[in-house]
Amino acid sequence: MLSLKDLIHGPYIKCPKCGKNSFSVAIISDNHYFRRCTECYYPDFSKGEKSVKYMLPQLNKKVIYIDQFAISNTMKFLNPATKSHKKVKDDIFWGKLFEQLHTLCKLQLIICPDSAMHETESLLAPNYEPLKRIYELFSHNISFQSHETIKLFQIIGQFNIWSGDTKRYDLNVQDIVNKEINVWQDRFNISISRDNPQSLIEEIRTNRDKVEDYVKDIFVKWQKEKNKDFDYWYKAEKRSIAETLIKLYQKNLEKILKMSYGLIPFGIDAFLPGFASKVFYAIKKRLKRKGISEEKEINKKLCEFLYSEIFENAPYITIASMLYAAMARRANKGKKESPGRGFLNDVEVISTLLPYCDAMFIDNECRSLLLEKPLCDDINYSTKVFSLSNKEEFLEYLDQIKHSASEEHMKAVEEVYGPNWAKPYWGIFKQEP
Repeated sequence: MLSLKDLIHGPYIKCPKCGKNSFSVAIISDNHYFRRCTECYYPDFSKGEKSVKYMLPQLNKKVIYIDQFAISNTMKFLNPATKSHKKVKDDIFWGKLFEQLHTLCKLQLIICPDSAMHETESLLAPNYEPLKRIYELFSHNISFQSHETIKLFQIIGQFNIWSGDTKRYDLNVQDIVNKEINVWQDRFNISISRDNPQSLIEEIRTNRDKVEDYVKDIFVKWQKEKNKDFDYWYKAEKRSIAETLIKLYQKNLEKILKMSYGLIPFGIDAFLPGFASKVFYAIKKRLKRKGISEEKEINKKLCEFLYSEIFENAPYITIASMLYAAMARRANKGKKESPGRGFLNDVEVISTLLPYCDAMFIDNECRSLLLEKPLCDDINYSTKVFSLSNKEEFLEYLDQIKHSASEEHMKAVEEVYGPNWAKPYWGIFKQEP
């Protein structure tokens, strides 16, 4: 059972009340921390003694996305219990990557938020808990909102432009995560384990197989369309987003209607609207606020927005459409093998998260697509993109972050966490005797 002494720790300084070298760090919170004595328990709030507060420098952490394949290889490098440990252990890059990422996280210089994609892909792997330990070690329980939520935020932002409420709407990274990023973190990282029903895992696996078939079919279609260029596929992809949303919304309404008349079994779907329904409800609500009350006029305005250039300029639509068009161009030019189901997941991650990250470490193929024209010119965010093809550059980038830290910042880290705090947790998977 935890006691007060378990929650307070060094480095210790002289207590202003009892004079012993036992004045420890008690609570780290935002941009300050508190001390309390482990001997006399000064300050004693029951005696009216005020808390002893110390201010810390403001933070400006770099936000870095680490793709699932890197999480997986890092886990295998560190975990002797995995089958691939010996093979991955021979590649010292994964050790260097873990060392730099975890050190920078502990130095309060970077954060690597986890995403729903980490969770989903880890659930399908044989080492769910070890994978979860790695991505939560880097994220410190800071998570990106779901990809659908980020898309919805972007669409609402574009609607505000379309309706004249604003000329420019910019989400920032703090808008799309669950916790404050630029705060000094506690030493403890609390993780909650849960039982994931086998039915959920099987459902995810079934959907993954369907995606695999879909990717193969669409790739064959791209290969056959020899008379189409990048611009054609780019415009077609952007246009298809609105069409897909409308079809999904209509399909959902039809399903709910059939349930209400008893034509099909009642399901939880009636209470859990899909993404398309959430988009339509959000836009309709805003149109009603503008005084448009008739359903016919609301639907007309909604369609005008969905088929507008402003809607199509939502960041995730632009980025995803360009990535698909670039892959279609490769298929046209003789690429033989389908990119596989992972490509759709990669596009989902990149299109929703790239605008908000300082850097991303992704797979080679997607990085190479982003380097092609016109993608490298038109996806003009300041995000640095790395993969195994330039992995040494990524390590250099991380090294530069460390060396850019001010002397004041490094002294504050030592003051709060101690001189040996920055050492990475090499024993994370150490077997208990």
